[in-house]
Amino acid sequence: MKKHICLLLFVFLFSLISFGQFKGGMKGGVNFCDLIVSESGDLFSDQSFKGKTSYHIGTYIQKSFNEQLAWQIEVLFSNKGYIHEHEGQKTNVSLNYINWPIFIVYRPIELLEFELGPEFGYMISGDDMISNFDMGIDIGARVNISRKFLAGVRYNQGLPFKLKLDNTESDGYNPTYYNSVFQIYIGFNLINDHKKEE
Repeated sequence: MKKHICLLLFVFLFSLISFGQFKGGMKGGVNFCDLIVSESGDLFSDQSFKGKTSYHIGTYIQKSFNEQLAWQIEVLFSNKGYIHEHEGQKTNVSLNYINWPIFIVYRPIELLEFELGPEFGYMISGDDMISNFDMGIDIGARVNISRKFLAGVRYNQGLPFKLKLDNTESDGYNPTYYNSVFQIYIGFNLINDHKKEE
């Protein structure tokens, strides 16, 4: 865990040095996660994959094209996963990702921002059935509470990937899965040159 946080801090410090004129800072919040399994037939008929609540933390930088449009890049450590129930036994399965969301941001007013874009991920630890690579589409909104603080919500719809099962385990089926994550977060701007006050 310490290694992951150090990596995020390194990326953030690099961003400060290279892109000091950008808006950027730290953010973190809650994940409400689901792993949706489909096309599995009766393969998991006696098992269930239930949602879990976890967390994310990371950094972001944002550069405006004009008063209404901007782009934003984030580097996040995100704990996703599910609760696996089988024969009365429940197991909390953690899927730990480094995620890179890339957004186009629309700002109708200074207070409010909407975001849309792809999110790429790499699983650094988790379940052998799950692919290390992940990708999805994010949509969200946030409120700029002040020049320093912000709060927002985001939904990530993952793309489907094939479960990594051998022929014996799959039993002729071709099961796929995707991550579905709803996030609530707060952020703190360590740099913010957008519309500096005189």
